[in-house]
Amino acid sequence: MNSTTRFKSVALFLLASLMTGVDAGELIAKDSFVVNAAPGFTGGASAGRKITLASLSGKPVVLVIAPAPSDHAFRSQMKELKGCYERLASQGMLFFAAFTASQGRIPSNIPFILVDDPKSVASAYDVTRGFAIAVIGRDGNLDCLSSKPLPGQRILDLSMNNADFQMQLRR
Repeated sequence: MNSTTRFKSVALFLLASLMTGVDAGELIAKDSFVVNAAPGFTGGASAGRKITLASLSGKPVVLVIAPAPSDHAFRSQMKELKGCYERLASQGMLFFAAFTASQGRIPSNIPFILVDDPKSVASAYDVTRGFAIAVIGRDGNLDCLSSKPLPGQRILDLSMNNADFQMQLRR
C-alpha cells in the first residue's frame, strides 16, 4: 500500500467516524490490541449452563483440546496446571476442555467447563487431530496456541503480560 492510498484510507476512516459521532482515536486504540481474535465457542451445557467466550470479556481463558481425558499430552498439561492453578485462578482464569474423540472424567481438581461442540471448536482453532492448548487474553486476543503442553508459569506469564492487562496497570 503506497502512502497516497494509506492517506486516503485514514481520511475516509476519520470522516466516517465524524459522521457517526464516534471518537476515531478511541476506536483505533481499543481495536489495536486484538490482533488475533480467538474464535468463539460455548460451553457448560453438560452442567445446564450456556457460557460463551464473548460473555467472558475481561477474564483470561485457557482452552485445552484433546482426543480424550486419558490422552498423554492432556495428562501432561494437567500436571503443569496443577502446580500453578491457585495463581492462575487468582487472575480470574477460566478453563475449558474440548474432547474430540471421547468424553470421560478429567483426572484433576481444576474445574473445567466442557465445550458444547468440541469438533467444531477444534476445527475453528485449526486443530485437525491430537492435542492443543490456547491461551485467550482478557481482551479476546488469542495470545498463544500450542500443539505441545505449556509450562504453568508460561500460561501465567501470558495472562499477566497481555496488552490489556498492561494498560490497566498503567492507569
